[in-house]
Amino acid sequence: MRSPLRMVGFALAVALASSACGASAAGRPTRSVPTASRDAELLAGEVRFEARSATPRGLSQAVEVRPARFVEVVARDARGVDLERTLTDADGRFRLPRRPEAVALVVRARATSGAHDASVTTDAFGRSPHELATPLAGATPGALVIVARDDDAHGSGGAFHIVDTLLRGLDAVTRWTGRSLPPFFVYWARGVTNEWSFYRGERPLGSGRYALELMGGDPGRYRETDTDDHDEAIILHELGHFVFDRLTTDSSIGGLHPEGTLVDPGVAWEEGRASWFAAAVLGAPFYRDAIGREPGGSLRVDQDLEHVPGGPVGAGSERAVASVLWDLGDGVPGLPDADSDGVALGPEALLGAMIALAAEPGAMPDLSGFLRHLVRTDVLAAPALEGLLVRAQQPRALLPADDAPRWPRPLAVPGRATGKIDGLTSPAPSGGPARPENGFDAVHAYRVHLERAGFFTAALAVHGTREGRRDRLTLELRTIRGNLLASSREGDVAERVARVLEAGWYTVFVRDRGDGNRAGYTLQVALE
Repeated sequence: MRSPLRMVGFALAVALASSACGASAAGRPTRSVPTASRDAELLAGEVRFEARSATPRGLSQAVEVRPARFVEVVARDARGVDLERTLTDADGRFRLPRRPEAVALVVRARATSGAHDASVTTDAFGRSPHELATPLAGATPGALVIVARDDDAHGSGGAFHIVDTLLRGLDAVTRWTGRSLPPFFVYWARGVTNEWSFYRGERPLGSGRYALELMGGDPGRYRETDTDDHDEAIILHELGHFVFDRLTTDSSIGGLHPEGTLVDPGVAWEEGRASWFAAAVLGAPFYRDAIGREPGGSLRVDQDLEHVPGGPVGAGSERAVASVLWDLGDGVPGLPDADSDGVALGPEALLGAMIALAAEPGAMPDLSGFLRHLVRTDVLAAPALEGLLVRAQQPRALLPADDAPRWPRPLAVPGRATGKIDGLTSPAPSGGPARPENGFDAVHAYRVHLERAGFFTAALAVHGTREGRRDRLTLELRTIRGNLLASSREGDVAERVARVLEAGWYTVFVRDRGDGNRAGYTLQVALE
């Protein structure tokens, strides 16, 4: 069971104003703090944090010291009461009235900038931001330099690095779309959050706050194991899921998505565009995930979105999604174009198109559906897009000649469909290793539209046996955003789901049960 940290210990450097003059550790000139008598009653200084970068052999040994922007600084008394509060500026500087009863300055890993509210907390429900405490005994007014060290017991540098990276992503969204997003927090703690990194959605439900969880490494082994506090691409990838969830659509049924496999087109779309979002914010076509610290570490993921190596392509490849989106958007200021693909829409246009597509009835796009939308709405001419796909070594089928959706497959109500699920054959019929959980061949999706409310039923008949055993499939009813409403996985020759539904758009999924099955099926849907 996870045990959230009650209090993050502090790491600090307190320096005299004379030693703070000149160049800071971040390489930025610092301002000397005025010493007029009216400033003698102020507590002033600056907050910085240590950041690491990804290298081929893991996170860097060397740190870069950066300003902690727009984070909370409070003066606290001996009873733990917060007396005064302010925010640092864009250079990490702050000023606070000096209260005689104040015994410590506390910096919180919570940033507020414009409409943005982002924090990094030690608990899974966002109640307790990481804190860095600096005692005031002996401190000179106007002379505090507080540094969140990465190698302290709780990785304070990592907490402040996460919140600063979140701000970069949120600022980019506002710059590209003119929109702001709800409050957001990251649950991260060294040696505590070691399950995986993923977007949690609204947490708690009904709170209006959204969350993701980032890996903090194994207890006592953060230098050797996977901790994502300094993986900016991973932080921004997960933030991208939040951005798209709030502003656009959600086509994913979830599950793992190993590199080099073909997965369900909705999963590939969501994972690929989240990686594209990270690269676009960082302004470079690289997506990297480091494990451990150099020289004994490695890169779990090392992708150059401009250069697609051999491997799966098309709508089921998240790498293809990220690469095609990068090629569509690069060539504008801040996004270099190394392969001269001839298209330069920029992230503003791409995000705008995703937002516009979300307003269309029944929108649940994959890569192919999004490309069709760009052409249909005159964002990009078909010949230019076709040329880009050729240069990116992607199949021409990603842009079909007609506008009929390929995924999810349309299914009239009442209606009937047949198909074959194959989560067993390896390599899979479409190429790459078999992926029973959410593989391209192991999941079939159907989109249905109910013109009125009623009692909806979906019935699945499973055909065929293998090696003396019956193949087993799962039937699922989901919302148009992929949320599960009902499922049947009895392992029999017939599966059935039934539910009273309002008028609107829904999806029906036929899936391998996850243990490797190969079977034909007949699906029938009806509304009473």
